[in-house]
Amino acid sequence: MARKQHLRQFLGNSVWSGLSTVARAGSALVVNKLFAVYYGPQGITLLAHFQNLIALLTTLPNSGINVGLIRHLAQHEPQSQQYRAYFWIGLLLNAATFLAALGAIALFPAFFLERFANDLLPQTSISTLGILLGLFVLLLLQLFWLAVLLAQQALRPYVYLSILTSIMGIGITWWAVGRVELPQALVLFLTGQSISGVVGLGVVAYKGLLPKWQYAWTPKVSKDLGKFLLMALSTLVGAKLIDFLVREMAIQQFSLVETGLWQSVVKISDSYTLVYVSILGMVYYPKIASLLPQPQSLRDYVKSVFFLLVPALGVGLLFFWWQRDFFIRLLFHQEFLPARDLMDFQVLGDFFKMTAWVLSYIITVQARVKLYILTQLGSGLLYVALVAWLMPLLGVEGLPMAHTLRYGVYLVFHLYLFRSYFSKP
Repeated sequence: MARKQHLRQFLGNSVWSGLSTVARAGSALVVNKLFAVYYGPQGITLLAHFQNLIALLTTLPNSGINVGLIRHLAQHEPQSQQYRAYFWIGLLLNAATFLAALGAIALFPAFFLERFANDLLPQTSISTLGILLGLFVLLLLQLFWLAVLLAQQALRPYVYLSILTSIMGIGITWWAVGRVELPQALVLFLTGQSISGVVGLGVVAYKGLLPKWQYAWTPKVSKDLGKFLLMALSTLVGAKLIDFLVREMAIQQFSLVETGLWQSVVKISDSYTLVYVSILGMVYYPKIASLLPQPQSLRDYVKSVFFLLVPALGVGLLFFWWQRDFFIRLLFHQEFLPARDLMDFQVLGDFFKMTAWVLSYIITVQARVKLYILTQLGSGLLYVALVAWLMPLLGVEGLPMAHTLRYGVYLVFHLYLFRSYFSKP
């Protein structure tokens, strides 16, 4: 009976998650298609590199501070003292972590900005730099507003704001491609992602979720959010920075075109992964957070969701692999068809990864900082080692094979760690 109730609740809440996900995934697919058609594999490579650069600047605020805010804001009413403390300290920590990430990139400009720095950041143009920083600030605000809405389960405004972001992103990119050079198109892509940061402020205020200003640096609040910041730091290094490094290794080993073929496979993977992550983030994560005080109910819920999602994942990914030529033509262009041979190991690795995520979210919500850091850094270092070993031996094919081996180990580790969730009481 409890399992049926868990499944009904999970599927019901997934409807709103699905609307938001369709908007975000659809936007990503259209943007990828536009860059593929107008700029070819080289455009896909630099788009992926630029998106990765955005992720390096926003991972600590969004995947660290905001994830902690969702957990803690959800436990307090907007009029409470605790809510105000978490809200304003969270916003200040967003700004501080963004500036720290920006400073780290500024220390190593040759590594992070080499591929597009001359066009995006001309040394004589202070105004261009100011515009870029302003766009990043708006993007950070948008992500913060979404976290506040999600914490209070305000799913309708969350979805509407996500849809607005998607529409603006598509519209501006559609206008830009073919009219401007590739680097300028990347800046306009960022513009489309950032504009709703202003609208989000109005939405949050209208919903009564914008508390009065309070400056009181509470040690407990800082410690609570700091745990999630440490976990995000390991994600930044073990995932985002590693992805940037591996792509740079591929560009140096091959070419922008060959790397673009591999990146087209990764971007298709990112598109259906986005759907999955959105469901987990909007429905699964808040639910397991609420079940933390009830260990047996938590186990029952995780087990129910696990055995619902894993077979569905297998069927969906198998269908996608079977129709991979169709999806490559649909989402990119005919000239990307040589990438079909890279799909085999990419899809298998994605199945391992997405299955493991059902369990890895438990580590996040429990704020098991040391274990989370160990898994993220260990997984990232394993991936780099596998890439360095397989890429010279197998060429581009070694990249998706390294992806599969990495997440195969990742899944086995989590299945062992949470084996008690699947054993009979």
